[in-house]
Amino acid sequence: MLILSSSGFSTTQVRLKIGEIIADKTGNMLIIPIASLLGMETAERERNCAAMLGFKKENIYIYDEFKPTELLNMKFSYIVVLGGHTLRLLSKVRELHLDEFIKDQVASGAIYLGFSAGAYLACDDIEYVKNYDRNDGFINDGNFHALGFTNKYVLCHFDYRDEEDIQLCRLYIGDDVELITLNNDQLIKL
Repeated sequence: MLILSSSGFSTTQVRLKIGEIIADKTGNMLIIPIASLLGMETAERERNCAAMLGFKKENIYIYDEFKPTELLNMKFSYIVVLGGHTLRLLSKVRELHLDEFIKDQVASGAIYLGFSAGAYLACDDIEYVKNYDRNDGFINDGNFHALGFTNKYVLCHFDYRDEEDIQLCRLYIGDDVELITLNNDQLIKL
């Protein structure tokens, strides 16, 4: 199962909707905060908000990119990829070999929760995100292939966007694929 949103547990509407979708909150959760330079701070806030839903705080782990292999031998029921700079996220996921780890966890039954940049990461090819996040040397090989969990595409933070943004995305993804717009208080379950 995929849950994709513009916002995370710290947004009340999103948190409550996630609580309705995920009945069993007893498993281990891994929060991956590497898309943002303030990732660890944000991850702590997200951990606390997830605990408000009934996830056991002692079962919520935060990935530390400076200890990249520390948690990779564990099995997780929930993989949460936080927002920030999408292309930095894709670059770091590859550099730290988290792409295969995340795919293996999801293939073994973990629920993937992607918030903003994490939602984009679930898509197939995310070159269209260059419209919103400058590349700044993160992706130098022209390969914008992400996790590929869905053949649908998302456009996060649609509260601040309009039809012109949809057309900009369509220049990259084409007209034949589904583009789902998500306001900050919305999510989609796939």
